[in-house]
Amino acid sequence: MRSFFALLSVLTCVLGLIMIVRGCDHPNKYQKELSKANTTAVRVTQIYAEATHIVVVGIGIICLGILTASIGRLIYTEEIKNYYSSIIKIFKKNPNDLDE
Repeated sequence: MRSFFALLSVLTCVLGLIMIVRGCDHPNKYQKELSKANTTAVRVTQIYAEATHIVVVGIGIICLGILTASIGRLIYTEEIKNYYSSIIKIFKKNPNDLDE
């Protein structure tokens, strides 16, 4: 169970890092447009706002991965196994045993 949460956390953090790298590289896609002499302030602001948004989403995804890892560390697999086995025992009981 912990390995599942660890794997999920790693995959989430890698996805967040990819988003951050894409956000940092976003203004380079528009370098030709940004280097023009008549580029408007609105266009420049839009490009950097998009880049900031992508980076912030990446940071949020990494925070979600850290939260997943923390939840995985808090879960005790033995307690979960005992809980599920007790529930299964209740449903596997003979209906005649309940009358006694």
